Amino acid sequence: MIRQGVGAIREMYGLTRGLGNLRVMLGSGLLGMAASGLLNPVMPLYLRSRGLGFQEIGALYTVGALLPIFVQPVLGALSDRHGRKPFVVGLSLVTSLMVPAVALVDDPQPLAAVMILKMLLSRSAAPVSNAMVADFAPARQRATLFALLDATSNLVFVAALFASSAVIRALSVAGTFFLAGGLFLAGSLLLLGLDEPARPPRAEAVRGGVGAAWGLVFRGLLSPFTYVKDRPGAAALFLWQFFFTFALALFPTYLPLYAVELGAPREAVGPLVAASWLTYAFAQPFGGRLSDRLSRRVGMIVPGLAGMAVMAAVLGAAGWLPNGAALMTLVGAWVLLAIPDGLHRSSASALVVEQSPAPSERGRFMGALGACGALASVLAPVTYGFVAQAAGIGSTFLISSVSLVLALGCVSRVREASSHATSEPAPVAALTPTSEPG
Repeated sequence: MIRQGVGAIREMYGLTRGLGNLRVMLGSGLLGMAASGLLNPVMPLYLRSRGLGFQEIGALYTVGALLPIFVQPVLGALSDRHGRKPFVVGLSLVTSLMVPAVALVDDPQPLAAVMILKMLLSRSAAPVSNAMVADFAPARQRATLFALLDATSNLVFVAALFASSAVIRALSVAGTFFLAGGLFLAGSLLLLGLDEPARPPRAEAVRGGVGAAWGLVFRGLLSPFTYVKDRPGAAALFLWQFFFTFALALFPTYLPLYAVELGAPREAVGPLVAASWLTYAFAQPFGGRLSDRLSRRVGMIVPGLAGMAVMAAVLGAAGWLPNGAALMTLVGAWVLLAIPDGLHRSSASALVVEQSPAPSERGRFMGALGACGALASVLAPVTYGFVAQAAGIGSTFLISSVSLVLALGCVSRVREASSHATSEPAPVAALTPTSEPG
């Protein structure tokens, strides 16, 4: 695993010669993923130890996912007007400082407020980062770069997961929060090295004053609807984002519960999850290189979503098998699901970049896309909880499979050029997957 990660970093270093912004984002992203891996096993247990019940934790994450629906389009629109770097760096710095703050709060209600604010800030920064990707991503070998960066980040995350137990024993839970906060802060400070061209202020922004600012906010909130109205082809991309996010929201919570229900020892759940992450990371570079050779990205995305839908359906059907066969089927399907996911994900990232509009409205577009994903993140836990309670955990995987099929149908309707752009834009600014502190 370490050799694979080092090899990916070395290959990216060669591919990004002259692309200084990409190297800045690589360092920042790796620090963020290491911190996320340390915090991932700790956060739910820490919230419980501070007196938050299961319903309160669920409500906390629901509110943290609900607010970005409204904030993401607004921040994206503001970044179109004032530049991306201030928002990316500022939100990253504030969020990194809030991670150790979580360890300093003992009372349940203030702790919940800090967590909600932290999730709001970190998730709301995603559209601005994605807009920076579209502003500066190179046309040549775009999917390959996306895949290598994502694969390396995931390998670092898995390594941090394995190291988290030893770190917690050595530093205590509070010490782990401070260490993760320090890593996030170092990654945020690296972002100060990004080189973004200055954006000249628009004349209407100067003349309009406060009224123009409120108008910008209002247009940001309405952007998902205006894009569908003005660009009917964008509706397919927005719906794909919704259904794909809805499908993925199932796995972090219900896969471990399902594995234990089918007979897996609790201590084996972590390695089971890590096996899928490793498979996903190893598959990504192959998918990126293949995508850059194809004339259309959809030719890679559709088979990937189809494979994921089949494996999700097999996971759901595993609950009806005898105990021994059920667990073996679950393990096999969960690991195999990571292959089509890894092969197609960088193609999807490249497709979004290639579908984004001109820089003058790109942040608003990415904010609208992010709002669709945030809406799915709110509706998915409620839906899966109801289905699991009424029909069993296995049925939730069938719902996820249906959602992946719907995502497949939507992305197949996205209009794209018959070949990728050949012009070479400015250096890459942001290609890291969103790593939310905690």
